[in-house]
Amino acid sequence: MRRTGRTTGFTLIELLVVISIISLLIAILVPSLQEAREQSKRAYCLTNLHSIGAAALSYANEEPKELIIPIHRMMVTYMPGEDYWLWRTAIWFSSGGRSAPQPFLGPNRQWSLDERSPWGAHTRPLNRYVYHDILEADAHQMKLFRCPSDRGYPEHPDIDDSPIENADRLCYDTLGSSYRASLYCFLAPRGQSYDGAFAIGPWGHRLSTIPHPSQVAAFGEPTFFNMIGMDNGVLNPDPVIAMGWHRRMMMDNLVFCDGSARPTQAAGHRTVGKDAYEQMEVGSNFGLISRGPGWRFDLWPTPGARIWSKDPQDQRWNPPYAAQRDGGTTWPFSGAQDNLR
Repeated sequence: MRRTGRTTGFTLIELLVVISIISLLIAILVPSLQEAREQSKRAYCLTNLHSIGAAALSYANEEPKELIIPIHRMMVTYMPGEDYWLWRTAIWFSSGGRSAPQPFLGPNRQWSLDERSPWGAHTRPLNRYVYHDILEADAHQMKLFRCPSDRGYPEHPDIDDSPIENADRLCYDTLGSSYRASLYCFLAPRGQSYDGAFAIGPWGHRLSTIPHPSQVAAFGEPTFFNMIGMDNGVLNPDPVIAMGWHRRMMMDNLVFCDGSARPTQAAGHRTVGKDAYEQMEVGSNFGLISRGPGWRFDLWPTPGARIWSKDPQDQRWNPPYAAQRDGGTTWPFSGAQDNLR
């Protein structure tokens, strides 16, 4: 006698219920997985920055002028006006890193920072403190200088540290490194070019003269330096609201002059009160202070350092360092370090 029975299986409703449950689980789990992945990238990036900070300290201990931020030869080279963006942006990334495999784009221009250019890996001072064989390391891409979350400068109307043409292109690919140096300084303009630079931040300063080194930023992810405010000469500029590389609003990773590295909030603030400016004798509207919670760019009361001058006889950059505003002759000029290259 043949037995008969109904074949069992999923009904359409049961299948839809299962699909809905799976979709809900994915919706719950994916953000957690993405955050876990990003945390891993943050940790990797901080390890990179810590190693770069250690290389900078080694450089300072061996360099005759004890410079924690190396002076790349292109930092002290006069650039004609049409190379403005190359000079302005590329020098920040030239302390270390690889030869850039992709061109750096500017308004109607593009520049190569490859191994044949003056910006190649063999010219970047920190590389020899990180790699035994620079040419071989360059061929292997020098990943110490790559942030795994590098997305380049964002396409944002208030981002003025890099040309819009190069927006959303990896700094590591177009500039050779994901990390830029803190080059806080005055520039002497002449037309569309610059004739000299006088540092009021860690660039070009002897390590032993840097106050509060655990707070003075040395290197970091580049969007931070723009999030604290546009470089437009305005005292206490409004912060530029942007997302950092690690998907945190107004926050990126920095390494400081003591070699410590940490995520840092870009809540910009550029004053310490009228009394400090009176001590500087440079006037109450002179925007020399650049500080925020747990970080600073300026070295007040360290006097400053001259970095380069196209005209060695230009008294703006030579002793007695005649102040440019209010007729003052004190900070940051009196007792300034002479690191002209």
